Amino acid sequence: MRQQKNIFWHLCITTIVLVSVVLAYYAQRYQTLQKDTVELTAKQAMHQLAYSEREYQGVRSQFVSIIKLLSHSRSLYDYILVPNDDNRQVVEEIWSSVAINQKWYTQIRFLDNSGYEKLRLNYLLSGNRASIVDQLQDKSHRGYFRYAQQLKDDQIGAWGIDLEMENGELVYPYKPALRLITPVEVGEERVGYLILNIDVWYLSSRLNYSPDDFFRPELVGEKGFYSVSDDPSKLFGNLLASRSQHNLASLYPKTWQTMQTKKSGYVIENDHLVVFNLLQISPRHKLYLVIDLSRDELKARSERDYQLLVKEASIVLLVVLAFTIPATCILVYYRKRSLESQLARAALSGMSAVVISDKRHRVVLVNHEFEKLTGYRQKEISSKNIIQTLVGEKTFASMLALFNKATSSQTWEDEVSIENPKTGSKVTAIMRVQCVLAKGKKVSYYITSLVDISERKELEERLRILSEKDELTQLWNRRKFEQELRRSAKLTQRYPKVQDTCLALLDIDFFKRVNDEQGHDEGDRVISRVGAIIIETLRETDFIARIGGEEFAIIMPHSSIDEAEQALNRVRVAVEIASDVPVTVSVGLTDLTADSTRCYKCADIALYESKTLGRNRVSVCKSSDEIA
Repeated sequence: MRQQKNIFWHLCITTIVLVSVVLAYYAQRYQTLQKDTVELTAKQAMHQLAYSEREYQGVRSQFVSIIKLLSHSRSLYDYILVPNDDNRQVVEEIWSSVAINQKWYTQIRFLDNSGYEKLRLNYLLSGNRASIVDQLQDKSHRGYFRYAQQLKDDQIGAWGIDLEMENGELVYPYKPALRLITPVEVGEERVGYLILNIDVWYLSSRLNYSPDDFFRPELVGEKGFYSVSDDPSKLFGNLLASRSQHNLASLYPKTWQTMQTKKSGYVIENDHLVVFNLLQISPRHKLYLVIDLSRDELKARSERDYQLLVKEASIVLLVVLAFTIPATCILVYYRKRSLESQLARAALSGMSAVVISDKRHRVVLVNHEFEKLTGYRQKEISSKNIIQTLVGEKTFASMLALFNKATSSQTWEDEVSIENPKTGSKVTAIMRVQCVLAKGKKVSYYITSLVDISERKELEERLRILSEKDELTQLWNRRKFEQELRRSAKLTQRYPKVQDTCLALLDIDFFKRVNDEQGHDEGDRVISRVGAIIIETLRETDFIARIGGEEFAIIMPHSSIDEAEQALNRVRVAVEIASDVPVTVSVGLTDLTADSTRCYKCADIALYESKTLGRNRVSVCKSSDEIA
């Protein structure tokens, strides 16, 4: 009875200790995974907001060009000077053409100096049709008209987003609009104002495109109220009392305070990750692009990683429990008999492959699992050196030294690769050596166990490849790129004079048009083809990764800025002349230093410069250049 109690307590204590260690380890892994998920998601969200901002800057220049063109058009001047039906019809035809082709504007109006509408055109996106409004209204009481009167000659102003009103009543369903306003002058005399109402819904759908539904930005006004969101119930809290509780400044005060001092960034508040970017629509008006992700949404983004972690922890716990019970029982059982006979008996009756060798490592006995694992029969290797037989001549000396070292500690364990002499296949196994000592603490013989981990090693390798490769292009993914960037930066820091390394960011120009006009299948084909062209054009030693939707990153070792620029121009030209690729690419280039974060920013600035200067070009921003 007493012996049974000892076995029970031995088993309980061992199990509790091992399970506690395993749980503590995986709890720490879980926290690390959570932190990595937040940081990676925040970076991806900030890239999305930067993309939306770049798109807005491009659209903004288009708006400015249109309103300048319309406000200085000869046809409008003719109507103002001679307001007859013929001149009116010419203006209306021009406005209709602009509205139908541009699709940005819900209204185009001309107001006289008193605030009364003289010309007005309405545009409906759903039917792609423009209509002339005959029932004109007095808008002198509206805030945007008073703002228009303050504008200087030829100045273009923007009135923040609010709801459209007709005859003093809100239009329902609610229709938000962003108004562009400019004075109209004839012969140095102000005769009125041209006002363009921009369709906010359509604008947001174009700017906020994202292949990831989690990264669809919301638009927030200067006072924290939502102007654009996928959730209609949150909108226009500044105008509708029933929705006033939906205010970013109230929901996330810490985040809102940060937004007042920084142009972009992210804050974790109330179990939400809030990523923001300032959008300056005019000197007097600003908006914020915001991505708000809850804890559940963050967890969903890494659900697969969490599942793998839980699965791994479960397997380890089961293995620990599976080995704890028999190991404890064997330990107590050994106490009843001599150490030598019990060790040999337990080893040969276990589940793993076991070989018993003498003090000179010559084989004495093997079990069936050993024959099955290695392909060696008992009679084939009896009295042969087990180390030389299993690991071969190349690693024989080093393995022999380790075996001899195990004599002092009595145990040794490591991973070995064994080749089956019959099939030629290689097996990866965990080899554990136990020294059995005779009197005088001299080695009597060794008990060596082998556990086949080939499937696990193969799975680990497959998982490693899947975690580092982009499925569409088979290039390296963003995670692998960040690892390689840090490694290259460290090499540059350690050996600054040995090699020059350059970093480039490459972006497909107007890629969104391909998706919108030809579908996502064609978009995927274009991305894959561009990746193939980059591989064909650059060197095998260059590290190429796809880090975003249509964005690629290239690390070019042993390359100066001039050499890298020439190589990247070859890539740019190759894409441009490729008959099966209807796009061009823009490239930002910088030299790599020890500060990888700054270098990435320099490359991004250079890429933005290429976009700004008309795309289809390579721009350089050196690490030594001054950046904001």
